[in-house]
Amino acid sequence: MQPQVPGEHVFGESDGSSYSATLCQADGAWYCTSFVVDEHNILLNGETWPTREAALDALRRIASGDRAPL
Repeated sequence: MQPQVPGEHVFGESDGSSYSATLCQADGAWYCTSFVVDEHNILLNGETWPTREAALDALRRIASGDRAPL
């Protein structure tokens, strides 16, 4: 088991929505421990991504309403 990377706080805007998230990495996968869009907590149901960039892209798309959380 790889050591967990400390949480990274990310912030952004997508299609008029503001979001913040805490990204972490463990066992080669990126996951989000906290995701807030326009002051609403969003449950991501354990979604993981293979890269940091894939995680950030998914968070932007979810925040914009382009895709729903799984």
